[in-house]
Amino acid sequence: MQQQNNYQIDFGEEKKGRYWSVVNDGVMGGLSRGSKKLTKNSLLFKGNVSLDNNGGFSSLRRSFSEFDISNFEYVEIKYRSSGISLALTFAVSRRWYVPNYKVSLDGTSSKWKTITLKLTDLRKYYIGKAMNEKLKKETLKEIIRIGFITDEKKYGDFEFEIDYIKFK
Repeated sequence: MQQQNNYQIDFGEEKKGRYWSVVNDGVMGGLSRGSKKLTKNSLLFKGNVSLDNNGGFSSLRRSFSEFDISNFEYVEIKYRSSGISLALTFAVSRRWYVPNYKVSLDGTSSKWKTITLKLTDLRKYYIGKAMNEKLKKETLKEIIRIGFITDEKKYGDFEFEIDYIKFK
C-alpha cells in the first residue's frame, strides 16, 4: 500500500456519502429513526431518538476495510449539528458486542465547525460503557468501520451535517 500524507472522505464534491448507511436501534426492537440525504456540498443525517422498546440510538456508518488508517495520527472533521449530540466511532469487528472506540463531538448550534482529534485519544467502549483504555496506534490497522452515532441516551431530535473527514 502506498504511503499517503493524508486521506480525505469528501461528502460534497466527491459525493462519498452514497456509500454510507443508516443503522437504527430497530435492529434490536427500538423505535428511533434516522435518515441520510446527500446535498450539494455535504451529507445530512437527521432523525429522532426514542428510548421505547429498549431503543436509544441512530447511527451513520461506512465500511472502511479497504483503507488502512494506521499511517495517520489525526482526524479532522468539518460538521455542524443541532439537537442530540453525536460521537465519532471506529469499529474493529462487525459484531455489535465487541468493544469499539469513540469520541463525543461538541454540538455546534447549526454553525459549521472544523475540529482535529488525535486518533489515539479515542476511548474504548463496551456496549456503550466507557472503559479505561484509549485507542492504541497498533489497533488502527484493525479498524474496519467508521461512523457517527447519537451520543445521548435520551429522547429527542438530531441533525448532523458533514462536509468532510480528513486523516492526517
